[in-house]
Amino acid sequence: MLRPEQVHAIVGKTPYMSLEQGCRMAGFIEENRPRRILELGFAHGVSTCYLAAALKSVGGESVTTIDFAKTRLLQPDIADLLDACGLSDIVTIYDDPTSFTWRLMKMLEDGKGPRFDLVYLDGGHSWDVTGFAFFLVDRLLVPGGWLILDDMDWTFEISPTLHNYPFVKEMPEYYRKTPQVRKVFELLVMRHPDYGSFSIERGWGFARKKRDE
Repeated sequence: MLRPEQVHAIVGKTPYMSLEQGCRMAGFIEENRPRRILELGFAHGVSTCYLAAALKSVGGESVTTIDFAKTRLLQPDIADLLDACGLSDIVTIYDDPTSFTWRLMKMLEDGKGPRFDLVYLDGGHSWDVTGFAFFLVDRLLVPGGWLILDDMDWTFEISPTLHNYPFVKEMPEYYRKTPQVRKVFELLVMRHPDYGSFSIERGWGFARKKRDE
């Protein structure tokens, strides 16, 4: 089974999950032993590789990951990295042309109910998208399952890739400068009666869905 250091040796400097984060994620998965993981936002697929390697090491079943179809134009793309790591067999990729919230709707429509033990949310990064995504994944997360939100302090203002885009410059100042994922975590997740075990660590927000009585 691949350790985080071995994954890092394969993915190299490809963004966006660091070796340190990969080690932290592997430790979390080893401790909590989820069976099925949902990832929202995969970009090149580096985080997917860390998730899948850690899940495979504890005998988990599958990683389902969703992002925009345009991510498949990246070099390397998620399929390249998963193949290089030998992890394609446990990962299902959805590259949706519209948004991951649409794919989540399809999952809710299939009638299979809650199915994921861990949701890693690393996409959207706005109050609108992340807030709605939380509402949807809550219905797919099993009791006792974990939610991890990435980029708690990310803003449009500090984004190295987005801050110079015209649509960002046209945003109100408060919208550009507000860490919107943190707002979702503090105002929606932490105030939800079905969640607890909250913590914030190195840009990640952790919350656990309470088990049924």
